[in-house]
Amino acid sequence: MISVTSATDRYIVQPTLLNKHRKTLEWLSSAVLWKHELAFFQKLLDQYAQKFSAAEDKQKIEYFQNIILYYRGELINELTGKLRLHEKKLADMLERKDESKIEYFREHDAIMNELESFSRQFIQYKEEFFEFIEKAM
Repeated sequence: MISVTSATDRYIVQPTLLNKHRKTLEWLSSAVLWKHELAFFQKLLDQYAQKFSAAEDKQKIEYFQNIILYYRGELINELTGKLRLHEKKLADMLERKDESKIEYFREHDAIMNELESFSRQFIQYKEEFFEFIEKAM
C-alpha cells in the first residue's frame, strides 16, 4: 500500500492534498484522544455514581452513561472508519496521479464539517459532565 507521504517522484504531491491528509491525520489522532477521555469519564462515573441519590441525578447518570456508550462504542468508530476510507481514497488518487476526482474534495469537506460538529458537541458534553461530577467530589 502506498503511503501518502512517501518521498518519490511516482506520486503527485499537491500541497492542497497534503493539507487534507494532515487534517485527516489530526482528526484520527483526536479520535484516539476522545476514546481515552471517554474511558476516563467512565471511571469517574463508576467512582462517583453512588454518591448521588436524587432522582434527577440518577437520570443524569443514565444520560452520561448512554452518551459514553454511544460515543465510545459507535460514533467515534464510525467517524474513524470514514476517515480511514477517506485516506485510502486519497492514497489511490496519489498513486494514480489523478486529482480530477472532485467528489473526494466534496467528501473531505463534508467529513471535516461532521468532525468539527462532533468536536464542539464533545466539548459541551465534557463541560456538562465535569460540572455534574464535581458536585460529588
